[in-house]
Amino acid sequence: MNGSVITRRGFLGASAAFAALAERSVSAEEAPVASEGGIRVLFLGTGAAGWDPKWAEEKANARRQSSVLLDGKVLIDFTPCSFDKLPQDCHPEVLFQTHSHGDHYSPRAAVKSGVKRMYVNETWAAAAKRGVEKAAEALSLPAPEVIALPFGKAVEECGLKITGVPANHSTSRVTDGVLERTSLYLVEKGSARLLYATDTAGIPGDAARMIGIDPHIYPDNYKYYRDSSAPYVHEPAPLTAIIMEATNGDLDEDFRMFVHSGVQLVSRTVNMLKKTGRYKPPAGQRAYLTHLGIKYRDWPAEKINAELPESLAAAYDGLELTLG
Repeated sequence: MNGSVITRRGFLGASAAFAALAERSVSAEEAPVASEGGIRVLFLGTGAAGWDPKWAEEKANARRQSSVLLDGKVLIDFTPCSFDKLPQDCHPEVLFQTHSHGDHYSPRAAVKSGVKRMYVNETWAAAAKRGVEKAAEALSLPAPEVIALPFGKAVEECGLKITGVPANHSTSRVTDGVLERTSLYLVEKGSARLLYATDTAGIPGDAARMIGIDPHIYPDNYKYYRDSSAPYVHEPAPLTAIIMEATNGDLDEDFRMFVHSGVQLVSRTVNMLKKTGRYKPPAGQRAYLTHLGIKYRDWPAEKINAELPESLAAAYDGLELTLG
């Protein structure tokens, strides 16, 4: 190995060794167990953009626009249709936005939620600040502080460590000549490491490196990446939980494939991460699908689960669980 250059033979040999390590790691004796406490997740909405929020009032299995509440304090995305799924005594403190599409982001909902801080990627922070200030003035309510969050920078909020990383998605928003970049979030608490991945077509390479799941990087060569010009590279560390979008349902070829995921892509992603030791969920815990659309528009979760791979499960509005 010369400097930070990795030979093909070295990569293949290390990959084989890492795969063998991963194989051992899922044995009965070494099966991962849930971290103490884990991360509490309440799904406020699990639908894709094609949903009319009014359907949630009319159809039993209709899905609201995608949003989650973590540990009762932290929101990821929030729109007006999700208020009725918030517990009555819940007062969220922080909101993390994945991007500015209307099925994920609403300045009025952000203000009315009462959150004190709202994190958005730095590329559209100025626009978000103007948006919530205008909404706050119209509602005669205080505006949350808008915080610009660079990719790869972790912040501590309400006992959670949260890092924004790049998504494979796009919007048409341009702020001061800069095109908006969209975000996925790594959420950490104790030994629990949850990836919340919507909206995105798979997991981009830069995101994988920022959260420690790039199989090119392993303990023996990490120092070469760490000392290179890419300081955002995270040391190898497996995820313990995954929530990922499946907008395309079971359609493997759909024009949305460039900016969204389907069941097949999520299944392949989960399987690959397991094989390379980059995903070690507690025994029996599945990866959860959200942002469901197209075929699964009004299917109950039980019907969807009946045709999903064993490693996946469909989330539904109001589902609450603790992920280790």
